[in-house]
Amino acid sequence: MIANMRKVFTYFLFLILLTTCAPALAPAPTETAIPLPTNTALPTLALPTDTPIPAALPTLAPTAIPSKPQTVLIYLVAVGDNGASGEMIGCGDSLVAVEVAIEPTVAVLRSALTALLNLAPQMTYGQSGLYNALYQSNLQIESIDIVDREAILRLTGTLISGGECDIPRIEAQLTAIALQFSSIDSVTIYVNGTLLSDVLDLRG
Repeated sequence: MIANMRKVFTYFLFLILLTTCAPALAPAPTETAIPLPTNTALPTLALPTDTPIPAALPTLAPTAIPSKPQTVLIYLVAVGDNGASGEMIGCGDSLVAVEVAIEPTVAVLRSALTALLNLAPQMTYGQSGLYNALYQSNLQIESIDIVDREAILRLTGTLISGGECDIPRIEAQLTAIALQFSSIDSVTIYVNGTLLSDVLDLRG
């Protein structure tokens, strides 16, 4: 019996030693809750708005009327000058350019021709003594067209020539008005629908 008690005592002693020497088990770590990412609102991109297209394209502005005083040339005749004062024409005369002032305009050819026609009934120009072969005529401008560098002048009214020598003078005065402009190479003139050269032949 004593032997049995010793076995029991030894068994309990072994259990005590076992429990006191064994390392304490660390508590199982608790899982840290990982925060789930929240849905961050993505920044919205402001798309550029289309520039509105105008309903109608701008039209080209017409040529501005010059604000400064303008001058043009009209042409008169130095009778018997034999080309000393200008281009020689007709019966040994000279065609002479005279500068005159006009109202500011873009229609410079029309203004120059009007200035010449308005000289009638003056036979000479001021104190210059220059002769105006159109002084007996009464002409108005019907139309002026420029086509392929050709000026087409259409006049209406009465054309009177003072004689054979006035024929080249009238032609030269009217033609030179248009040819002073660099954009014009040739001139055709009608009076009441008839070519000027034909009208002057009838008058001669």
